Amino acid sequence: MYGFGETVFVGCRASGCAAPGRNLALYRNGLNLGSYEKWMIINRFDQQHTGAYSCRPIPPQNVLSPPLSVSLGHAPRFTSIAVYPVGEASEGGSVTLTCSSDAAPPVESYAWFKDMESGSIPDSFSPQLHLTYLKCTDRGEYYCVARNSLGTHRSRSILLNVTYSPKETRVWMRPQRDIREGVPVNLSCISHSYPPPSRYAWFRILGDQVTAEGHVQSLSIASVRAQHAGQYYCIASNRLGSQTSPVATLAVLYPPKNTSILARPSSVVDAGRPLTLTCSSQANPAVDNFTWHRLALDGGSVQSWGTKSGPVFTFSEVGPGESGQYYCEARNRIGAHNSPVLTVRVRGRLKVIALASAVGVSAGLITLTVAIMISKNMHRVDMESGEDASKGRSVTADTMPYESAEQTFSVRKGKMSDIPVRISSVEPRVYVTSEKTQCNF
Repeated sequence: MYGFGETVFVGCRASGCAAPGRNLALYRNGLNLGSYEKWMIINRFDQQHTGAYSCRPIPPQNVLSPPLSVSLGHAPRFTSIAVYPVGEASEGGSVTLTCSSDAAPPVESYAWFKDMESGSIPDSFSPQLHLTYLKCTDRGEYYCVARNSLGTHRSRSILLNVTYSPKETRVWMRPQRDIREGVPVNLSCISHSYPPPSRYAWFRILGDQVTAEGHVQSLSIASVRAQHAGQYYCIASNRLGSQTSPVATLAVLYPPKNTSILARPSSVVDAGRPLTLTCSSQANPAVDNFTWHRLALDGGSVQSWGTKSGPVFTFSEVGPGESGQYYCEARNRIGAHNSPVLTVRVRGRLKVIALASAVGVSAGLITLTVAIMISKNMHRVDMESGEDASKGRSVTADTMPYESAEQTFSVRKGKMSDIPVRISSVEPRVYVTSEKTQCNF
């Protein structure tokens, strides 16, 4: 069998005792083609050259060679693919692809290919390709190639659609990082399925609550704000099922805002007591630097007092010098913000001075009173001693009776300079003592 357009050599050859010197005639389908010393050359073989060729000696004798059939062959053609069962192929099911081709000689081998891949599908050299336990990855374009000794032919591609519910659902966010307030943000729900998803649903997680955000494939925020931050997820659905995406976090970066100062225990505090000022601010990323300022209460121009880093400014013991107007500056890599001014007043300095003066005056008065009473006692003792001596009254050698308007004391005779005196400047009671006698005033 020869292909169309090929060059074919046809000749006769005899053997035996009568062969030498004899001419042979070539016949095709009983038609004498003439005598050829060696070969009849057919330059472009086609259908008219096909038939049964035989040889006969000249002159003709009852000797005829067996016929040789020469036919026109061709490479595979009209190659095509049939799918069974007809219709949709579902995930988990099976399907058979059959390759057919017209070829002479018949097709010797087949090969199957998918999605224009460079290599053929392994173990796929038969006219049928069996696909079982179909997966979504089996979806694609398939074609086959038929081969015989005269050539090859490729079929047209067919698309095998494997139906399946949504898979690999996820949230695609643009921009993906460093999202600052004011920029546009787009959230897209991406999912693979066949048929494609026909419904979408968006949700946002706010603490313990979940709120619905829409039923479109993409959520668009023209100018994102801090209140848009949170966790988002979507659900993609088709007629075969649905799938929920993992949670995606939308983090919105913004400079410090709502900066304020809290004074504990109060912005009005007594001298000598502790005072704590705390600076708080909302920011993303979090505030990485706090700066404290104090302005003097001079009633005139504002005067800078200085800075102190940290969110907490603590005084272990305040004095009048700590009175002033305080504010803090909160800063992150996006920007900075100042708190309103907080006025701190320290009270109690005049009360302390008045109390010290009162204690001093009281102590002086007590001392003066004691001195006067001691002087009166000394004078009375001397008078009574003189009177007793003149009257010749008998008195014991150790003691003399003394009577006051409040109480009677026993006073030992002797000099008043020998009597030790202890005076307390704080307690209202004053004690005058001698060796044996104690007087309470």
